[in-house]
Parts: sequence; C-alpha cells; structure tokens
Amino acid sequence: MSRGATDVRAVPARPARPPRPARGEPGTTGALHAADTAAVILAGGRARRLGGIDKTALVRADDGTSLLADAVRAASGCARVVVVGAGNRPGGATDAQRRAAGSARLVDEDPAHGGPAAALAAGVRDLARAAPTAWILVLAADLARAPEAVAALLPLRHDAAHADGRDAILARDPAGRAQPLLALYRAAPLRAALDAVDAATGLDGASLRRVVAALDADRVAHADLPARLCADVDTPADADAHGLRLPDDRITDAR
Repeated sequence: MSRGATDVRAVPARPARPPRPARGEPGTTGALHAADTAAVILAGGRARRLGGIDKTALVRADDGTSLLADAVRAASGCARVVVVGAGNRPGGATDAQRRAAGSARLVDEDPAHGGPAAALAAGVRDLARAAPTAWILVLAADLARAPEAVAALLPLRHDAAHADGRDAILARDPAGRAQPLLALYRAAPLRAALDAVDAATGLDGASLRRVVAALDADRVAHADLPARLCADVDTPADADAHGLRLPDDRITDAR
C-alpha cells in the first residue's frame, strides 16, 4: 500500500476482535454495522510480483475463503459496497470474483489499470448514484486480515467525528507508514480531494498519497494498528506467510 500524508495525530485504535456473524446475516457483525458508511474495495492491479496471478483470488488454506471475499465480508456492514477493478483482466471479472463480490457492485476504472486514485474515483462516482453517506471506507482487496483490520478501524469514525472533526482516519503500521488503502474518509472532502487532483494532473497514474495531500492536513488523523492488520499480499513469500494458496481450479489449470 502507498504511504499517506505526514502524521498529524494518532488516534488510538481499539483492539481488534474476531468478527461474529450477526443473526440471520452470515458474514456481517453487529459491531461493524455502519449505515453512515459506504465502502470502496480496490481489486485491480497487475500482480507483477506474483507472476501475474490475481492475488485477490488467493484463498486461505484453512477454509478456502479468497482475499476478495474476505474484503467484501469486512465491509458487509456498510450501507453500500463497490468493488473496483476486478474486470480489468482478460475476459473481465471471473465467476469466482462475482461470487466473492456477492451483492457488492462491480465497476472498473477508465482507463483500465489507471492506478489507485483513478480506481478510487470510479468507486466514489458509483457511490454517488445512491443516497450519500457521511463516510467512505477504503480497502485494498489484498489485505491479509481485512475483517480484523476493519473491526479495529471502523468504530473510530465516531471518535473522530465527535472529538476532533476529522476528515480522514488512516491506519498506520508500527513502522510509521500510513495506509491510505485501509482508511476512513469523510465523503465530501474525499470527493473534493479527488476533483482537485483530477484538475491539477489528472487521475490516471496518480497515487493516493497525492489525494491524501489534497485533504486538509490538520484534519487527517492516523490510527496505530498492529503490523499484522496492515499487512498486504504482494509476493509469494507474503502468501505463504499468511497461509494463502491458489484456488483448486487455478492449480488444476496450471498443471
């Protein structure tokens, strides 16, 4: 994940709790219910460091859940969920990706592989088709522990809104690296920041660091999270470390 803005003030994160399914709604937890929040999950990228393998299709060896399905489950308590970039591959989104996305909308940035800022803008534009929410949760689909990470981050939107009036809360790992792809943004300032970057340089190829820099720095907070909650999967070594493997059908195809 890209680095974000310079630190302003750390928001103490609540300890992550294993998610518990809510009654009658598998994969959603009462603690994560967030009617005031929509979610954008970025699922694009070329996976060059994984030899071109779609890393969002990697599955957990213990239960067969894909990284994309994990990210969607993490955001399932939000009012709406948009997955961006799954179709930016030959043949478009796969059946497995569509199953993992469930009721989430699948959209793609234009041009394809335009980078994280362009992908985020595509997701935010799609969310604008429906009633607005106060907050937008932004997640990378390659987070190793998305449900736990969101369980730690999502409740902080109330701390920020009531205490400091923040416009964004970015997770931050123990090394001090801000994580703009594990973050909460107030919807209106995020749209304004995306518009500012688009007007200045265009969104194609722009980094999320530039988008975060377009926010009011005094209103950007950071939530210190454990390294395991900020970890993403970029390489075969990362996949091994987090107990991930290719799904069975991909293993068969590779033989």
